[in-house]
Amino acid sequence: MPYRRGFRFTAQRVIPPPPFLGLYNNVPTGRFRDFLRENRFPGKAFLRTTNLVDYCSAAASNALPCEQSGEAAIFDVLQELAVGDGLGRGRGSQVVTCTRQGQKGPLIAKVYDPLYYPFADEDSPHIPNDVVARAEHDFAVESAAYSQLDEALGGSLIPKFHGSWLLDIPLKHLHRSVGFILLEYIQGVPLDQLDPKSHTLEERLRVLAMAMEAEVRLRFAGVMHEDIAPRNIICSEKNLRAKDLKVRIIDFNFVTILPLLGADAPCTSEELPESPMEWFWESRPVEMRQWVPEGWGTREWNQWLKETWAGSTKFKPVQRHLLYQEQ
Repeated sequence: MPYRRGFRFTAQRVIPPPPFLGLYNNVPTGRFRDFLRENRFPGKAFLRTTNLVDYCSAAASNALPCEQSGEAAIFDVLQELAVGDGLGRGRGSQVVTCTRQGQKGPLIAKVYDPLYYPFADEDSPHIPNDVVARAEHDFAVESAAYSQLDEALGGSLIPKFHGSWLLDIPLKHLHRSVGFILLEYIQGVPLDQLDPKSHTLEERLRVLAMAMEAEVRLRFAGVMHEDIAPRNIICSEKNLRAKDLKVRIIDFNFVTILPLLGADAPCTSEELPESPMEWFWESRPVEMRQWVPEGWGTREWNQWLKETWAGSTKFKPVQRHLLYQEQ
């Protein structure tokens, strides 16, 4: 595991190709589609005959085609934030703080190294995962999401994006190109480290409202996050009553990027985002349910939506029938 405190590496800034798994099967075009067909997706039969190290070594000879920017930098790892070998449930990318030589202040590096993705499927351990395709897709999709959002929301609702990079790292006398993204380092506390039951009703609803507003603002800018959950929300401080409390949204590896799928970002044609009252009418955010007051049914939920956003000028006016609808 090289991604530890004291690790120094040189990296080249790049523009990755588009994501290519799941929803994005039809996004790749031209040479990149040819590259995928010829050099990726070897199939389960092949994966059963190899091992993680040999597969990553073999893929090194056909590196992911990225557009070079001509920019290079030297980085030093300061601290491991989420680092592991992929043997446990959910480990994939490696997350560390680092410094860039010649610049002050820490940054976040999120590294997509397939060697540390879980090779065994968590539900069917006898079926190997295509870790190379998964790691490269994660690199491409998060790069695309941050690129889409950075101008409008970088440094405010999401971390500021400092680009996509490739580092060279040895394996079995070969050198592999491994992708990572560079992000602003955010001071704060992850929401999943706070217990909803230890906070007042007012505090819980405040955080809930901020998370819901974040979701509609991201969609307005062209990205549907699909996983707004406490683990992906960073609060600026533990005091949820603080006047200047802010939230930041992280982790964009399961997102829907509307322009990549042929749909325009709503912000290109509309002045204001859709109201959270419209978006969440009779539908509480699934991953935030623990922050919803106990005992609330649809009537209480919709009434709170009205009280919070019915007259808001930050969002589009809500449909009139919702304003007068009774449960």
